[in-house]
Amino acid sequence: MSANLAAALAGAGRRCVVVDADLGGANLHTLLGVTRPRYTLSHLLARDASSLADVMVPTSVRNLWLVSGNQALLEIANLGHAQKARLVRQIRRLDVDDVVLDLGAGSAFNVLDFFLLARRGLVVTTPEPTAVENAEYFLRAAFYRSLREAARRPDVAAAIQRLRLHGRGRRVHSAEELIALVRAIDPPAAKPLEDRAQAFAPLLVVNQVRTPEQRALGARVAASCRERLGVAVELAGSLDADPNVAAAVELRQPALQAFPLSRFSRQIEALANRLARADDGACERDEGGADRAPRAAAPADAARGAARARVAAGETPRRPLPPLDPVAPGAYLRRCREALGLSLAEMTERTRVRILDHIENERFDLLPPEVYLKGYLYEYAKALDLPDVAGLATCYLAKAPAPPADGAPPPAPKRGLRRWWR
Repeated sequence: MSANLAAALAGAGRRCVVVDADLGGANLHTLLGVTRPRYTLSHLLARDASSLADVMVPTSVRNLWLVSGNQALLEIANLGHAQKARLVRQIRRLDVDDVVLDLGAGSAFNVLDFFLLARRGLVVTTPEPTAVENAEYFLRAAFYRSLREAARRPDVAAAIQRLRLHGRGRRVHSAEELIALVRAIDPPAAKPLEDRAQAFAPLLVVNQVRTPEQRALGARVAASCRERLGVAVELAGSLDADPNVAAAVELRQPALQAFPLSRFSRQIEALANRLARADDGACERDEGGADRAPRAAAPADAARGAARARVAAGETPRRPLPPLDPVAPGAYLRRCREALGLSLAEMTERTRVRILDHIENERFDLLPPEVYLKGYLYEYAKALDLPDVAGLATCYLAKAPAPPADGAPPPAPKRGLRRWWR
């Protein structure tokens, strides 16, 4: 995944470095055809090299360099704080367009900290129960690790200590609950926690997909994380199982290079283009500051403010939207809303439809009969100014459970339907 994503970014003309940070299990050099890297991370961390640029080696892909972790010493595989801080500084100083960090599995602190370093963190899983469980656990661990950094501030720590003293043993069941409790007693102290929670927006990729059911898994996992953690985990896409990938490994080349017309290669290119577009609109990091630079001056934030102003004035947002995804129309609606910088609360206020969350998550068990659902879909799609309202509704309703075998008409809406609308 990392090798091909980096190759796709480099193939688009961007200067890219892929860092094999799977310390203790590094093998990117094999996938990129670099037989014996002359310099590795060990040389940098042992101070045999002065900068990360000194241990970059070219690959067979134009514009792509590798920082190998091959043959890492035992102490390098278990970085200390000072070593990790030095590596982070060196990564930020690289004069390239993109840096791809390839991390190992698991939720060790080093893995979590490097993941949180990235502007866009990608969690890659496969459609097996154990892999999905591990992905959910990793996301939860990374989220709480991120909040922990904010909780170390003296004012935040003092507010949390007050909660402990006056809570009389009350358990806090979620980060949202913790932030709400801190906000109630000390609103300024809650701000760093809120900022961290908002900044945590990882992407989820489901790899080796073979069936439509497996393709739909990603949206369910993302929705589950949003419900349990209260964070915006976004499904970046699904990658089909492709025998060309294994064949490319045998050739010691990225599949994108060995089999550029394969389905996997086309999907990787689409993912890389999406990340590149998002990165072009993002602010640059502060080299000596926090993990994420302040976003107040980011162009995307100005666009969000303008979009909200248009909604408040009853106008229709006009920003470009992603193409319709017939496989996951609910997730497509959410991506369109987020692309416009609008919250569910804002869209609910405008459309007066109270089930937008269920619509986005395709919770058909909580949605009204088709005859009413179609109207809500049209209302939501028009509010987002989607180009193909009818097509969206058709794709969405095609995923609804089949009606009863007797062909009976849908029942009349219950009294509770009014609260959905009003």
